[in-house]
This record gives sequence, structure tokens and C-alpha cells, in this order.
Amino acid sequence: MNLHKTRLASNTTDQMHRHGIIGAGLIGGYLTAHLAPVLHNIDSNSSITVIGRGYARDDFGTEMSISDFATHTKTLNTCNVTFYEAVTHSVSTEQSLTVDVLWLTVKCTAIASVVNEIGPLLHDRTVIICCQNGIGSDAIVRDAFPKHQVYRAMFPFNVVKLGVGHFHRGSSGTVMLENMVEKSEHDYFSELINGFKQQFYDTFPLDWCDDMDALLWAKCQVNLTNSVNALSNMSLKNTLLNKGYRRVIAQMMREHLQVCEALGIKLPKITKVSAKMIPRVLSLPDWLFPSIAKSMVDIDPAAKLSMWWDLELHRNTEIDYINGATINAARKFNIPTPMNDKVLTHIKALEQSPQRYAVSAQMLLGE
Repeated sequence: MNLHKTRLASNTTDQMHRHGIIGAGLIGGYLTAHLAPVLHNIDSNSSITVIGRGYARDDFGTEMSISDFATHTKTLNTCNVTFYEAVTHSVSTEQSLTVDVLWLTVKCTAIASVVNEIGPLLHDRTVIICCQNGIGSDAIVRDAFPKHQVYRAMFPFNVVKLGVGHFHRGSSGTVMLENMVEKSEHDYFSELINGFKQQFYDTFPLDWCDDMDALLWAKCQVNLTNSVNALSNMSLKNTLLNKGYRRVIAQMMREHLQVCEALGIKLPKITKVSAKMIPRVLSLPDWLFPSIAKSMVDIDPAAKLSMWWDLELHRNTEIDYINGATINAARKFNIPTPMNDKVLTHIKALEQSPQRYAVSAQMLLGE
């Protein structure tokens, strides 16, 4: 069924007002709530097609709410958002709902199945933006759609849902979008970025990135914390206040830094200290660490990272694209990664366990 071809003639990259979001989870919800009013200000005829699981339908109504660790709740007009449970429900023989920009906000583990479903949403010049954590999942999209422009976006913060249609940012950071190749695409997304800066600089900072490979490896280093937060079965803040868990994270990061050096990747600074300094900060004594960490990143006291939630909901995690990416690259250079290996093994065991349990820092450290 090749329904998407019926509207190709009307689509140009300088009029990308129809957006699609695949994935109605936390990042998808937070993105939708902000993107809807920004698009409406650019073009009142803009639309967003959100495709996700049926249980998320009520989160994507004509109004959605956002908040974060430093701001009060805002209720936003999202009347240009339409929710569907599947691509096949959004496309009929009477109307082809192709989109000009397609944001993929599902997890890395879902990308392989998603690429088999999104064809009817694409026209010849649809821009695809991959918003996954970790390393390598965008290659699956590029292989599936070699004629399309595929870009990456990096979300540095975690999001939780506080109520129906209410998405809350639990930590700080700027969303980075890979710089566009074509001028028309760059001009359009520059306008979009300016719209975010004008309307939502406090809750959704957004900017360009000229070296997404290096940025994602830097983000992968920070994301190594994700697995330890999941193993601790505590909030992120309490995980980081535990010196044993900090030592585990620091050791994983040192292994990661060795890998990046072997790859010839110069990691950008995505926290207030350099990538090489983060393990040193994590190794500080308990009496000093909290004050130093506060200057690096703001964290909601109740925040838990995505891998914690995956285990809580009995879903497979993205461990293969985070710790696994470090381990696989290390093997090419015969670099040992004992702590990443150990953490990955424990996460895999928890994925298969019928009951949730915590793995102590002492066990991970072999003490």
C-alpha cells in the first residue's frame, strides 16, 4: 500500500509544517507538548501526528502540561495534535497523512521494528530525526531509508509523568540537534530553534550541534550512570550520594574514556566540568561531593533514569547501546572493561528476573 505518494507534489522542505512523533512515552510527550505551540506560532495550519500505544491516548489531548525542577507547571494549547495507536490507523485510502518531519522518540530497542512500520508516513523529502540514547541505532534507520535525510537529536535530561498529560523534566541540559546538510532544512529548523528559545528556553533549551558523533559518545559516558541507578533501585540523587555507587560509575567512565581516546574522539564538555574530570568528581569524599555536584547539574530529588523505569515496567533496557557500545568498541582495541562487563551482566539478569531487586555497590566492587 503506497498511499504516501498521493501528496508528494505539495511537499517542500521550506514548508515543513506537518510533524510526526513515533513514540508516546516520556520524551515523546515532553517534545509534543513544547513542539505543538511552537509550530502553531510558525504556521497556524501546522499539525503533529503522534503514534503510540493506546494507553497513552489520554496524555495527548488538546491541552498538555509541562514542568521541571526549577519552574511551575504550565498548561499548553496542543489542539494541533492528533493521536493514533498505529501507523495503519493514521493512513486511509481517503487521506494520506504523510509528514514533513518525523521524530523517532522510541527506545533503541524498538528502532528495528519501527522502521518496518513508518513507510506510509514518509514522502520523498521527509526529514527523520532520531532521538535515541546510546550509540548506533540511527544506522538502522539510515539503512532502511537511504534516500532520506536522517539526523540525530540528543536529549540530556530525564522526564517523568506526574499525571495525565503532565510531563516533568527532572534534570538540566540543552537538547542538541545535528546540523542540517541542506540549506532549506537548516533555515527551517533554525526558525524552529528560535521559536523554542523564545517560548521555552527555561524548560526546553534547544540548539545546533556540529559534531554529533563526539556529542553522543560524551552523552554515552554520562549515560553509564543510568545502569547503576537501575541496579541501586533508588532515586538518581540517592544513588549519587552513595560513594560506593559513585566509584562504580567512575570506574566505568574511565574505561569509556580509554575507548574514546583509542577511537580518536575528543569528547565535548556537556556538564560544567570536562569529560575527564567527571570520574574525579565522582571519587570525591561524601562531605565534598554534594556541593560540587550541585554546580555540575541540577537534579530533581525524586528523579529516576530511564533504565530504572524499564526494569520497573519489565521491559528490556538500552544497555546494549550504552555500556554495550563501550564494551564492543573496547574489544577492537583489546581494552579491558571489567566494570562495564559486570554491570551489563547484572542488568541482563534483572531483565529476566520476575522480581525487582537491588545490587549493592559492594557486590559490584567485589568488596
